[in-house]
Amino acid sequence: MTSRLASIFCIACGVASTVVAATPNPVLTTVFPAGVRAGENIEITVTSGGLGGSVSLRSTVPGFLSKHLGDGKYRISIPAHTPPGLYDLRISSSNGLTNPRILQVGNRDESVEAEPNETLDAAKPIPLGSTVNGRIAQAADQDCFRFTAHRGQRVILECWSHRIDSQLRPVLQLFDSRGRLLQVNRGFYGIDPLIDFHVPADGDYTVRLYDLTYSGGADHVYRLDLDTGPRVAFAVPSVIQADHPGRVQLFGWNLDKSKPAHSHKLQSVTVEIPGDQARPHRLLPLRMHPSQMVVEGLAWQLPGSHAPVFIGVTDIPVVTSATDNHTSQTAQAISFPCEISGQLVRGDEQDWYAIQARRGEVLYFEGLGQRIWSPVDLGISILDATGKRVLFRCQDELGNPGGLTLPTRHSDPAGRWVAPSDGRFLVVVHNQSGGIHDDPRRIYRLSIRREEPRVDVTAISPGSSPSGLNVTQGGRAVLDIVALRRRGLTGSIRVSARRLPSGLECPDIWLGPGVNRGQLVITAGQAATPFSGSLALEATANGLAPYRVHGGTVVRGGRPSGWSRLTGKIPLAVAGTSPLQVTADGHETRVHHLYGELKVRHAPGGVLDVAVTVNRRDANHRAPVQLIGVGVPHQIANQTATIPAEKDKGYISFYLPPGLSPGRYTLGLRAQTTVPTADGKKSEGITVFTNPVVFEVHEPVFQVALDPYNPKTIQRGKIVQIKYTVRRINGFINKVHTELAAPGHVTKVRGMRGRGVTFVGQTESGTIQIAANDDAPLGQQPFLRIYAVGVLEDEARFHGSCFLQLKITE
Repeated sequence: MTSRLASIFCIACGVASTVVAATPNPVLTTVFPAGVRAGENIEITVTSGGLGGSVSLRSTVPGFLSKHLGDGKYRISIPAHTPPGLYDLRISSSNGLTNPRILQVGNRDESVEAEPNETLDAAKPIPLGSTVNGRIAQAADQDCFRFTAHRGQRVILECWSHRIDSQLRPVLQLFDSRGRLLQVNRGFYGIDPLIDFHVPADGDYTVRLYDLTYSGGADHVYRLDLDTGPRVAFAVPSVIQADHPGRVQLFGWNLDKSKPAHSHKLQSVTVEIPGDQARPHRLLPLRMHPSQMVVEGLAWQLPGSHAPVFIGVTDIPVVTSATDNHTSQTAQAISFPCEISGQLVRGDEQDWYAIQARRGEVLYFEGLGQRIWSPVDLGISILDATGKRVLFRCQDELGNPGGLTLPTRHSDPAGRWVAPSDGRFLVVVHNQSGGIHDDPRRIYRLSIRREEPRVDVTAISPGSSPSGLNVTQGGRAVLDIVALRRRGLTGSIRVSARRLPSGLECPDIWLGPGVNRGQLVITAGQAATPFSGSLALEATANGLAPYRVHGGTVVRGGRPSGWSRLTGKIPLAVAGTSPLQVTADGHETRVHHLYGELKVRHAPGGVLDVAVTVNRRDANHRAPVQLIGVGVPHQIANQTATIPAEKDKGYISFYLPPGLSPGRYTLGLRAQTTVPTADGKKSEGITVFTNPVVFEVHEPVFQVALDPYNPKTIQRGKIVQIKYTVRRINGFINKVHTELAAPGHVTKVRGMRGRGVTFVGQTESGTIQIAANDDAPLGQQPFLRIYAVGVLEDEARFHGSCFLQLKITE
């Protein structure tokens, strides 16, 4: 903390009448209707919580306008030229920004369901070529709609639910005029159903929609399309090369009105994508899952179609799979690096490719199936030239560094392969789940590259519940940073903020070797003005060009597997005032009775001491502050500590294990305490975060270890002998001095005394005699340790420690 900011807090603490309560978390729960036609003005109703005054709606729709009507109602206006797709909607208030909910922009007529419509007989009529907005409002509810169709028409009934952040798990049923069930579907786009209906005769037909588990509620919203217009399902090739013109075949329904629709096969149309449009875009009007943070592309809109289709964009040449490469004898010859786009229409279909590689050449294979919305479980194997001996199988990447907050798991395979010799090798791609029916939707991508490291990073508000990124004046907010390391990246990853608004600070953080998750901290000074915008972050590693960091949001909490999605931007607001600020310092110098003031040099087998200072705005309200590490690298055991109510400073310490790789790391702290309520009559819990602690880990020169038979207790007024070893490593042969220590103190440990030992020559073992005073505090003294200092040319340069579990008893 700067001295200026510290003085501001001191002044604030001196004003006893100042009562600053914790700012609530603003949350947007539901939006209804969840969509609107481009060019229209409609009234929507939202449910929310934690809002302050000055309420307004924000959206990623370009040119979006809104007017607050009160009681959760808004009138919104969508420009007529808005491309169809899925856009984010948020509420901005004096308490900050809410989490987003999806607002779908369409190009068909829109209506809202009218009750009662629970039975087939009570079905409400709706015209073809329209979208109806509805809600399964209660348990066992069902909605029925009637439409008139003519023989030969191809009617697509598609329900949007999961893709628009709804809790509904919809089931679609289609009946004829006599009530006979014709078709049923409960999942086409994931769990969102679609029915492809070839009308057999003129007449009325009824569609029924309900929840698979017969649940319901205000958050069980849906949009039901009944469409005879063009609808695109997927593209082949599914990826094009950046900045190169590409020819793509779009597959779907009703794409060519000149052809009869009697066949159940998908129709197709070919489009040309100009080179200047073949560039990836971050702000896509599409729903992107966290696992898709590695996928770059564009949204292509076929004129007249209901929604855009995703087309990938890659930086290497694209190869389209041949039609006759289904055996090892007819393998398609390719050159790498390249990205292959193919289809596995038949359940047992295999696509074979032949490559030439040199002995020792390292190649990375990565398949994309699930992550491009394809109903395929890819399998990828490398075989010898005969196609009979398997040399390598790519494995599914089931790791999930984002946890429940940002579940990145998927079943697409990838792997690193080293060519065993010069020669020809075969690559086979197949669908592991098989299937008895043909399905042209089983598209895939296969990337074959050399060892070129890459990282993709996403930032998301912490916790498993929806929230926005809001920082209070004089306070801090944190973002979880999740990194996906690819193609051999092992070093430290640096995440930095760019173009921060005035009054905000966001220090760089480092994810050390093998670390895939950390926390970024944004601090707002007392003079920071209220702000609502976005945060720009970038990630760099191993000298690679900077990558833009994705945004993410939790859609719904309480899911056992997590439910989140990516966002085009990282919205950020400055709102409210913080009642508390906690500052961490991981580089506090240590005062040694022999060597004076020591600058700490961290190494595996040592201890990271973090000094924590608490600045309370209300000096009359004092409560204990509980600390716990956040964003702690997984190799380091987390710790907790408590700063007593009467104290403004304390410590929390982390042991750096001997196996920790050298590099730069970051961790932070979460502090929980209480502050006065707004009326000053009660107290309420509050959680705040410290600034990040960035620390460098160097190669160790010695390691300290305790004898496992050491005593675990010591009585007041008694003496115990603590045995330990100091093993020199990495060529270090100089003197090592050891002491009993605690965080913030060397030799001056509260209630205890220890006689230091100096190791010279080849000595590696020693004993420290520890005495407990008659008035020593009972219990375990936090973070007590044997502390060692290594000396080089009479200068204390190296440090090592080992925690000592020694409980003081009567």
